[in-house]
Amino acid sequence: MFFFPPDHPPTPTLTPSTLKVEEGTSVSLKCSAPAPCLSHPPALTWTSSLGHIRDSLQENLDRTKVQTSVLTFTASRLHHGKIISCTAVYNKQDGSSQSVSTSLTADVSWSSQFIIFMPQTIEVLSGSCVTIPCSFDVEDKYKANVDETCRALWKNDQGTVVFNSRDPQTTGHLTGNLTNRDCTTTLNNMRPENSMKYFFRLECDRDPRYDFKTRQMDISVKDDPPTPTLTPSTLKVEEGTSVSLKCSASAPCLSHPPALTWTSSLGHIQDSLQENEDRTKVQTSVLTFTASNLHHGKIISCTAVYNKQDGSSQSVSSNLTADVSYSPKHSTVSVSPSGPVPENSRVTLTCSSTANPAVKNYTWYRADGDSPKHTTVSVSPSGPVPEDTDVTLTCSSTANPAVKNYTWYRADGDSPKHTTVSVSPSGPVPENSRVTLTCSSTANPAVKNYTWYRADGGQETFIGAGHVLNIKASRDSGPFFCEAENAIGSGRSIISPIDVHFAPQILSSYGCIQTADQLNCFCETVGNPPPALQWYLDGLPVNHSDRFAISSEPLNVSGLMSIITVSQPQQRDLSTLLCHSSNSLGSTTQRFCVCSLEPHGPELYLGPYSGLLLLAGAAVSLCVNVFFTVYVVLLCKARKSVKPKEEDRTYMSLERRDLSPEYDVIGQTPK
Repeated sequence: MFFFPPDHPPTPTLTPSTLKVEEGTSVSLKCSAPAPCLSHPPALTWTSSLGHIRDSLQENLDRTKVQTSVLTFTASRLHHGKIISCTAVYNKQDGSSQSVSTSLTADVSWSSQFIIFMPQTIEVLSGSCVTIPCSFDVEDKYKANVDETCRALWKNDQGTVVFNSRDPQTTGHLTGNLTNRDCTTTLNNMRPENSMKYFFRLECDRDPRYDFKTRQMDISVKDDPPTPTLTPSTLKVEEGTSVSLKCSASAPCLSHPPALTWTSSLGHIQDSLQENEDRTKVQTSVLTFTASNLHHGKIISCTAVYNKQDGSSQSVSSNLTADVSYSPKHSTVSVSPSGPVPENSRVTLTCSSTANPAVKNYTWYRADGDSPKHTTVSVSPSGPVPEDTDVTLTCSSTANPAVKNYTWYRADGDSPKHTTVSVSPSGPVPENSRVTLTCSSTANPAVKNYTWYRADGGQETFIGAGHVLNIKASRDSGPFFCEAENAIGSGRSIISPIDVHFAPQILSSYGCIQTADQLNCFCETVGNPPPALQWYLDGLPVNHSDRFAISSEPLNVSGLMSIITVSQPQQRDLSTLLCHSSNSLGSTTQRFCVCSLEPHGPELYLGPYSGLLLLAGAAVSLCVNVFFTVYVVLLCKARKSVKPKEEDRTYMSLERRDLSPEYDVIGQTPK
């Protein structure tokens, strides 16, 4: 399986990955790119048209597809040092495309002798230039003599010099570097009378002075430019197929290459100047698009515009007609006679549609449709069958529109199946809003009774009856289910909750406990969405630090408890300590009445009983102990009055004192 990065296509693979051969060796290079989308396989192109190219779509062992392109050519010294690259263009379904390339550098070795490489023939447009790609080699004993003193000459087959690189009057220029054995030359303003054979001569101050007559080049000057080539030359595809059309035109004059244009901007266009095996150049333009019925019968043409050196231009085109197969489109009905007609008169209806291939069958339907008719069941195999044998039942019916669903029933009936509950509105609902519950089930005979239950842990509580139930959303609603019953049996839905949202509330079980060296305060809250708790002191948020230790733990599904521990509380003013609870629906705040604390002073109590506790602090030690006992009893009774849904917890943190076994207790506030 292919796993692609989110934004980049996979890099194609070259086989072999390196190329080191001798001159004259037959070379085959294979480029491969994965094709995960069969309707849009990648298009593979080579930067240099060195020889024959064969493309194919192949299958891996795991049945995934890969696009391949094999380039075959005979290695020569002209290929040495050349970068040969393969580009994969991936066309997306939105019409855009991305490309990625891989390449290698050819290493070709050869023996030294007098030899020259250039095209055998070149076709040139009259009034334009011609660039002759040319390279040569000399015998080893002359290699050191090929230097800046050398000049390049071109002669025709009659021996006349038509170009001299040292003559400023020459109509052309040497574009190659002779010291690199590159004799590439451009001849300007070619005319029909210049159509003949040419050969190259090298002259150096020291030898060599050599005519390379073993290979001559035939230049043909035409009054009309060559016709561009379309690949493929015909186009017959199905609708939705990714199409790549390549237009190629020779570019004999590198300073004035032809400009390629398409008559229809059907999709993405990519232009490039490529090199043939004989080093002549060709201008290419690749048009990629997705075939549709709109393209059928369309003439797609590519035009090559050649600009001459005198400023004039000539153009020539090549085209093809798209043959796209597609399903019927634009189906219409005509009525004859048109307009109002008398009852019982004859009317002719004609159906028309465009399609390729042409429409084979037309079928008529009434617009208001028909319920299924002639419903039949066939059994295979037919006739008597042994018990426990598998049989196939096939249901057939005629209908307009066509039958969408077939449902099977036993003749003696079935108990309710596929019992489900739908909630309206769906998703979270505000507390105290109205919610509609609907119970649905398939049964034969039909469901007679629907019953609703609330699932309270292991208990089931009846909450209503009927196909549809309207209830008020409450935080105590709990999960529920429905039961459908007919004469044969019953079926239950899965347990479904209602997501009731409500603003946060701080439970009455808040409070503080003081020991010798620290103060622990705790705050409990409920809400949905689950609320967040934040402590404040002097109006500023308090976060976990060396002075304040804060911990939290969840209460049920939508509750939270937070504990703040204050070290050395007697050294701080805690009278402004607040607990703040908030969610997306609101917020609430609880203030903690923490009075001035002394290390060994009387016990302090916070909450509605703070005044009474402060008076008790002035009493004798015996009264303190008695009151502490009474307070614990009252505290237990107060916590029993908390609602069942609220968390009932008491926290105490104790530390031994050096001077007294007593502890200062700041109790929770009872409800």
